[in-house]
Amino acid sequence: MNQTNDDIGWMEGFPPPADKLISVDKGNHYNWPQLCWTFSNTQQIAPTKSIWRGPDAARILELKEVGIDQLAITSQRGHHLSWQEALETTNTDGFAVLYRGELVYETYLGYCGTHKTHLIMSCAKSFAGTVAEMLIDEGTLDENALIPQYLPELKHTAWEDATLRQVMDMLISMEFHEDYLDPASDVWKYLRAGGMAPGKVPEGESAHLFEFLTTVKKQCDHGQAFAYREPNINVLTFIIQRVTNRDLRDLVSERLWRHTGAEHDAWYMVDPAGMSTTAGCTLRDFLRFGELMRTGGESGVVDPAILERLVAGGDPALFAKAEFAIPAMEGWSYKSQWWIRHKKGGNAALARGAHGQLLYIDPANELVIARFGSNKLAPGYLQDPVVMPMIDAITAMLAL
Repeated sequence: MNQTNDDIGWMEGFPPPADKLISVDKGNHYNWPQLCWTFSNTQQIAPTKSIWRGPDAARILELKEVGIDQLAITSQRGHHLSWQEALETTNTDGFAVLYRGELVYETYLGYCGTHKTHLIMSCAKSFAGTVAEMLIDEGTLDENALIPQYLPELKHTAWEDATLRQVMDMLISMEFHEDYLDPASDVWKYLRAGGMAPGKVPEGESAHLFEFLTTVKKQCDHGQAFAYREPNINVLTFIIQRVTNRDLRDLVSERLWRHTGAEHDAWYMVDPAGMSTTAGCTLRDFLRFGELMRTGGESGVVDPAILERLVAGGDPALFAKAEFAIPAMEGWSYKSQWWIRHKKGGNAALARGAHGQLLYIDPANELVIARFGSNKLAPGYLQDPVVMPMIDAITAMLAL
């Protein structure tokens, strides 16, 4: 269940008492339940850089309730839950729905709120995947090029004989143990290099993300199976910046964010070298980004062909080799840093991030759903047995 200041009093007072302080220096910002506060207040404790929303007026979203909060769901484990129970049992911080471009549901729990930004974790990879698709269409990037063509420093690493397409679709075989539940996992060394994990970087570990990438070795042949590995995201973002000679936050602003009608700037956290890592935004602006992807925007800034390619998805057979141990993801695939849910009546594209961040785009049913979370455990799919039935209940109510 979400922890709020009413429950605990994190960061309350002028100044807060020592036992209620949350900070990177204390190393408690990523502990639970402190992270429930951190995810909605990251800019107070960590360096960030803005993704400008642009000079135009925000696109107005007027809430038109249609009764979604009266829905009940049956989880994939057979539990019957009211809507409020479903929100609370999944540690939901915010949940909102656009149907045919209209805001039909919005709620906030815990520390989240309408005008508060929230970490979206690696949902930000879908920004990069979309920009990369644009650059491929323009001829700036070649999806079949080997990675050292763009980043020579990655010769003699896992990516030496990998193509850009394999990186975008997470088809890279690397020696990288990504288990958030294991404190000795490589993912924690990666997070420390990115300034995203508590504590100082131990002597002998990489000082920043690009340095970390140069240490990752190949395991088996690429292209044989889907393998979700966070370092692929950084390889892609470094390529985008190197080729365009532009900062990622400026590319995302110019290509995407300023075309969404956002109310607020989004932002990236930065690693010790100042490079963009994970991102944050408001829930409504997350929805607006999803609507831009669904429609292409009024100016056609996102070519509809890009969404068509994404939603068509990758190879479910390669995805199945990842052996996700939950029925909710059976038959899925992955394409260009988006998760693809293959389903009857038309596929959906999802941006997903640790601890429950999610953006769900269902073009066939004209739906965009955004969710913020602060789950105790990092893997986002752990809540899918409840979250996917929630999405399906909304779809059945509105669109089918």
